[in-house]
Amino acid sequence: MTIYEKNIHTLAKYYPGMDHNIEKARKELKEELDLIEELSADGEPILKIKKDGHYLYLAGKRCARKPPEEWMQEQGELCENYTFIIMGMGNIGYLRELIECVDVRLNIIIYEPSAQIFLKALEWLDLEKGMDKHLIIFWVENIGMMTLDKMNDVLKSAMKLEHLKHVQLFIEPNYDILFADKCEQLIKKCNDTALDSRMAYNTAKLFANIDSINTMKNAKYLCDAYKTIQLYETIPFDVTGIVVAAGPSLNKNIKELKKAKGKALIIAVDTAIKPLLNAGIVPDMFFIVDALKPVELVEIEGADTIPLVTTLNAAPEVLDYHKGKKFFYDEYYRFAEKIISKSGLRWGDVATGGSVATNAFSLLYKIGLKTIILVGQDLALTGNKSHADGTFQEKMPEIDTTDYQWVAGNYEEKVPTRTDLYSFLNWYVETIREFKEHVKDFRVINATEGGAKIDGTEVMTLKEAIAQTCTKEVDIAACLDTLSPMLKEEDRVWAIDYLTGIPEQFESLKKKTEKLHKSYCSLERLCKKQKMDSKQYLTLLKTIKKQIKTIENDDMYQLVTMTMPSALKIMRDEEFEHLDTLQEEGKEIARKGKLYTNLVTEGAGLLKTESEQIFSGLKDKAN
Repeated sequence: MTIYEKNIHTLAKYYPGMDHNIEKARKELKEELDLIEELSADGEPILKIKKDGHYLYLAGKRCARKPPEEWMQEQGELCENYTFIIMGMGNIGYLRELIECVDVRLNIIIYEPSAQIFLKALEWLDLEKGMDKHLIIFWVENIGMMTLDKMNDVLKSAMKLEHLKHVQLFIEPNYDILFADKCEQLIKKCNDTALDSRMAYNTAKLFANIDSINTMKNAKYLCDAYKTIQLYETIPFDVTGIVVAAGPSLNKNIKELKKAKGKALIIAVDTAIKPLLNAGIVPDMFFIVDALKPVELVEIEGADTIPLVTTLNAAPEVLDYHKGKKFFYDEYYRFAEKIISKSGLRWGDVATGGSVATNAFSLLYKIGLKTIILVGQDLALTGNKSHADGTFQEKMPEIDTTDYQWVAGNYEEKVPTRTDLYSFLNWYVETIREFKEHVKDFRVINATEGGAKIDGTEVMTLKEAIAQTCTKEVDIAACLDTLSPMLKEEDRVWAIDYLTGIPEQFESLKKKTEKLHKSYCSLERLCKKQKMDSKQYLTLLKTIKKQIKTIENDDMYQLVTMTMPSALKIMRDEEFEHLDTLQEEGKEIARKGKLYTNLVTEGAGLLKTESEQIFSGLKDKAN
């Protein structure tokens, strides 16, 4: 099997139907580029293109390997889910470096304006290991229905406000000359998407990011909450878990769930609550993670007492409405972890695939359940609907899916899907494969009775799945009643004191930042002198680095930077680009530093005001 054939097989595995689209494009290909293959002096296959009487190389004629290697070294240490948006595959070295040199999982979005170049690259670079390790999306002009104009949803998914600090756009060499219009359009699309994500900063009222505000508003619930790790061993391992999502196929088999009640752990996503309760089915738990989820979705008699698994940044209106047991997992909010760590319980997180249903699925695996049934997890617009009837509307409207992507279905040959659902589908495939490597008898049954096919699952009707796996009586409510809140009384009192002191912590952070601002002003004045004292310059830099470290260690710093990704980027750029002289370099450091400290100071002040209102009277209410 050639590398090309292997790549086609790999792409079809992750993106069903892409093999057909590539083959169709190959047969219909019009060679619009004068493409010439060569070998570089260091033995790499390279491409050159004749344009306007000149040759443009897409990789180095003498040394093709070195530039991508140097670029990779410049990236430094990358975090999990760092996103690269790359224009071009003409130089396979850049993608190869990411595949071979980065251990953490990346999101790599490649836009290739030439199908001709893309097809040639498939002959040279084996994608299998990269696709196994990372989420790689290939968006190739005119293969299938892919065009730059239809790339908006992909970019929006990658460039959400909370992710902007971990997104990088990279244009491969000479693409800005060969495809000048497309390059300009892509850059504009990325800029516009990032700008849209920052719209909340247009007024002081919207300056504080919703996640920061939600997190503070919900923090009071930690004082009496439970931790998801407590479910481990509380729920018997041999119990079947059922994740009920609100895909359009839920209408087909929702009543079958009555047979599983008392014989399984039924956990529903927020949008499935109303359809379930209207059908007379009370799930054992439900899950919400969305920061902007309208409370109307769960406002139905009985929903407020169902045990809830949630996150600190979830919609506060829903958590306020809910009166039952609330379960949280570790989420990396520094101030919240100080409270959660008082429980003495070991770490317990939930892997997220981007949706509430994937979170619920991960939770059931994490607490030790070996059989999980998926219901209403269409990952497609079955019957041209986005959700089951009774979720957002009593009768969900049909959607025109003519221009949607199509993937293999469980019962239909092909079903339409969206980019976000496609991503969730990929996550399930990869995650199920990983889970099965760790737990050999782990089973996932797709009883959605519609929707997209998920590799690694057993497809059967819900009736069959319940009859086969839900054979043991279990009282989930009784199991949960054995649990006590994660904090003992003295720790609960400490947590309340800590939360009520948060406004003062924001004030302290503000003062630290103002002090740092003065140091940047001193640096600016020093660098404006005709004869700068280099020893004083280095001393000032050392002081600034210490002050930055102090600010970074502040509990409230994370909440402030969540409101302004640009400020965090400025902070990270403090490994400053080296200019011609120390004076010029120092002026640039001071300019960035003053901008950064102004943003953080303003953010700390705004969040102090918000937190005063949020935590006022907390002690009285707690007593």
